[in-house]
Amino acid sequence: MELLVRLIGNYPEFTASGFQDAQEVLAPGIPMDVLLLSSGVSPADEELVRDAISVPIIQHFGGGSGLLRAELHPYI
Repeated sequence: MELLVRLIGNYPEFTASGFQDAQEVLAPGIPMDVLLLSSGVSPADEELVRDAISVPIIQHFGGGSGLLRAELHPYI
């Protein structure tokens, strides 16, 4: 997670925050335009988030920073 936050932070048009579990993401007052789900998210947490979040969700499975950039590009 720390690596993804750092990589996303390298793009001036994005800011990123990392969360360990669904309860952190679902806390009131968390601003977000898009949510990136990466490896390590439990199926139960993923289901909770998908049911509660109305912003676009990107399912990120890893790969180089070029892939990450391509996944984020539609949301600039």
